[in-house]
Amino acid sequence: MRAPFPDFFVPGAPRCGTTALSSWLSEHPLICFSKPKETFYFSTPTWRPGDETRWRQEYPRFFQHWKPEHQKVGEGTVSYLYDGEAQRRILKIQPDARFIVMVRNPLEMVPSLHQRMLFLLEEDEPDFARAWRLQERRSSGEQLPPLSTDPRLLLYAEAGCLGAQLEALLARVPREHCHVIVFDDFRRDPASAYRGVLHFLGLPDDGRKDFRPHQAGQHYRYRWLQRLMIRPPGITRTLRQERLQNADRKASRRRNRQRPKPWSKRMYRRVRDWNRIAVPAAPLPTELREELCTRFSPDVALLGELLGRNLSHWCAPPEGVE
Repeated sequence: MRAPFPDFFVPGAPRCGTTALSSWLSEHPLICFSKPKETFYFSTPTWRPGDETRWRQEYPRFFQHWKPEHQKVGEGTVSYLYDGEAQRRILKIQPDARFIVMVRNPLEMVPSLHQRMLFLLEEDEPDFARAWRLQERRSSGEQLPPLSTDPRLLLYAEAGCLGAQLEALLARVPREHCHVIVFDDFRRDPASAYRGVLHFLGLPDDGRKDFRPHQAGQHYRYRWLQRLMIRPPGITRTLRQERLQNADRKASRRRNRQRPKPWSKRMYRRVRDWNRIAVPAAPLPTELREELCTRFSPDVALLGELLGRNLSHWCAPPEGVE
C-alpha cells in the first residue's frame, strides 16, 4: 500500500527552525514525514512539464516508511516558499494542502543563511558584507562560486523578504490552511509552538518533552575535508550513490530488524561530525545593519500587517544606539 499524498508542507523559510520542527513532527506516532526532509520534488528544476501524473510513480519513494496508522503525511522543502510554480503543482494534486511557514527577523535570518551557504559550499565569500554586495552581479550569472548549484540561494535580499513571500502564498491558499510561526516565539517556547502545529493539523499532543534546537551556526575545520564529505569527487559520489541504492533494496528485507551500521557509514559520520565546529553569529557592522534595515523595513511592515502583529522592533537600532 502506497502512502497518500502529503496533507501538509513546511515550505520555509530557511534558518527559521524548520529542521527542528520537521524532526519533531517526524517522530510523532501519527505523522509520516518525508525522508529526506527536503525532497525538492515540485521545484522547477526537477519538474517535467506536461507530466503531472508522474508523482504517482516517483514521489512515494520519499514515504516508504508510511504505515496505515499514520493520520498525516508531511514534507519540508524550504524552497517551496519562494517557488509559486511548486505551490501551484502541489495544490493541483492536493487542493486542501496545509502549509506551515516559519518567519524570522531578516537581520538575523539573512546572515545565518549566508553562514549556512558557506558551510554547504554554495557560497565562497566568507565576508557577509561583500556577499551582500555581490547579489546584483550574481543574479546576472557573474562571480558565482564554482560549487554553486543554484544561484538563487545567494540572493539574500530576496530570501529575507518573507512578507512578500507569505503574501504570495496567501493569494493561493486559504488563510485557514496556512499556519505561521514567528521564530521569536519558537525560540522562546518551542513546546507551545509545537503543540500549536499539532492543533493546526488536528492531531493530539504526543507528550513530547525534548525540544533541543537543531542546526545552530556551523563551520568546518578543513574545507578540503568538507568538500570530500558533502561534495565528493565523481567516482566517490557514484560509489556512495550505489551503496545507498543497495541499502534501499535491502531495507525491504530488513523490515524492522536493527542491524549494526556498516563500518564505512559509521566512519563517514564520525569524520563528518568531527569536521563540524560551532560558530556564533557575528554582530552586523553598523553601516551594514542600517542598509539592511532600510532594505527590509517595508517588508517587515507587510509581514506584521499580514500577521496582525507589530514587528517594527526587528529593524530598530540596537539598545543604546540612537
